[in-house]
Amino acid sequence: MSTEYVPAAEVRPETFMVRASDHLRRGTQRGRELRTGIESAIAGYRRYFEFLSIAEADVRAAAASSLARLQAWSPEAAEEVAAVAQGAEIPVEELMEVIARTEIMTLAPASATECSTVSFTRPGSSLAAQNWDWAADFSTLWHINDVGAVPGQLRHVGIAEYGMPGKIGLNEAGVGVLLNILKHEGDGAGGVPIHMILERVLSTASTLAEALEIIHSAPTTSSSIITVVTADEVVQVEIANAEKRERRAGAGFLLHTNHFLHPELIPGSLELNATSTSRARHAHLEQRLEDYAKQVGTSGGPESTADLTDLLTTGPGEAPVSCTPDPGATYGDRSATLVTVQIDPKRKQLDLAPGSPADGMQGNRRYQL
Repeated sequence: MSTEYVPAAEVRPETFMVRASDHLRRGTQRGRELRTGIESAIAGYRRYFEFLSIAEADVRAAAASSLARLQAWSPEAAEEVAAVAQGAEIPVEELMEVIARTEIMTLAPASATECSTVSFTRPGSSLAAQNWDWAADFSTLWHINDVGAVPGQLRHVGIAEYGMPGKIGLNEAGVGVLLNILKHEGDGAGGVPIHMILERVLSTASTLAEALEIIHSAPTTSSSIITVVTADEVVQVEIANAEKRERRAGAGFLLHTNHFLHPELIPGSLELNATSTSRARHAHLEQRLEDYAKQVGTSGGPESTADLTDLLTTGPGEAPVSCTPDPGATYGDRSATLVTVQIDPKRKQLDLAPGSPADGMQGNRRYQL
């Protein structure tokens, strides 16, 4: 297949800014204004599912099952998803092929490696940053997501793949979320989409406790790690299909790549694929933190998220925390850091840069909520 794609650092993403009186109008506006991108994302994932040898009938069945689970878990969220589909003039089941893509991919024996996350808990001024790695061919299929508040919900800003109401970001209450994919025995399709759980946290959680309640309440069938960051604390929630466990630092750093770390979930855990770099990236980051501790001594932790992105920056010969496809890599076998995300909840500040920190973050955009 073609080796052509748009390098992530060269992408200048569209900004979708929606201000509506209710969640239905908000969804309709999303579908109407982003219709072209949504259609491209659906086509992109259908091609990717075919590459992963997932049958079309299985994709449709999985999407329909996730829709039913979403409707039962959060009718309001399901209504907004239906409004997006209506605005885009597509069946809602087709839109769910994007929204539930993580769950659908459990039908494949392996999936792409993605994401390295670093956070630091310091009461009153916790910080977090992430390299969002994904298939390089999806470098143009995401956008900046500036979602206005509606009655009973909060404004939030972040990134989203076309068609998704939310993904990674920060809300006006100072609650942020980051995401890494995981793999575990028993993973299956049909659960509440992980991306809708993220959207619900961003739209409705005013506190860490509320965010964790939302995550734990969702009937999940696939595996991921959600990092919830507030000014006072960072908590990682590892999800192994239906099981969920929390990891906390108390004070200090928390890392995550793409393998399970909670001791209760390690039994039955799986590598994402045969060439996963998750453990190498995690080991590299642990070494960087040891070196960092020697440099700063007892003076404290990072001053800003810039210190975290420095930890997430790698070059040739190092574990690919900053991920760039190998020259000549073909479709389906190349990953790239598509976006560098920095979250400072105390300042209610979010930075989004196309590409990895090793690319220089020339396209960085800063949002103040």
